[in-house]
Amino acid sequence: VIDEKGEYVAADKLRVPFARQLGANKVVTTVDASMLIDELGFEVVRTRVGDAFVSDELRHSAKGDIEEKFGGESSGCFIFPRVSLCPDAIYAAAKIVEVASEHRISTLADQIPSYPVLRGGVPGDKAVMEEIERRLKREAESGGRLETVDGLRLSFSDGWLLVRPSGTEPKIRITAEATSEQRAEELYDLGLKTIEECLIRRERATT
Repeated sequence: VIDEKGEYVAADKLRVPFARQLGANKVVTTVDASMLIDELGFEVVRTRVGDAFVSDELRHSAKGDIEEKFGGESSGCFIFPRVSLCPDAIYAAAKIVEVASEHRISTLADQIPSYPVLRGGVPGDKAVMEEIERRLKREAESGGRLETVDGLRLSFSDGWLLVRPSGTEPKIRITAEATSEQRAEELYDLGLKTIEECLIRRERATT
């Protein structure tokens, strides 16, 4: 969405006014979504990347309290369970017009935290993920938490790193977000170095 000042507002931020307008207390999103959603009072459930997985989680947990839930992912997909458990771009467009009729989008966006995010990828075989997991488990021992919902998500109090095989090409994707540019770069470099070392080790073992 482009706000009234001509500035782009990312889907990670748009998720917040949608959820608030709906009165949702639970947000279902993907493992690569911004950590900003965790800081705004919602119960957050993370799924594998892909709107189908968000929809499945909403369907699984919708009994009895569907009015309290909202779903979406960073690609700009939004799911309004009261209306449908499928992404609905037309309904989302209508809702953002409704939000804009009540508040300036730029004002809402400015009230939501924003953190630096780095994304990239390395050509490689997902067979190295087991070795990458062993290495990231060691990194988690220094105050982090490793989750395996989709790939490997290593979270710290000031940021997170996601390493996951691409679902569309022979590549291992890297995403890092943190409270500062420097920390985001550190986490991204950790992911990149770990992947490259594991790929080199695997190549040597097979030659």
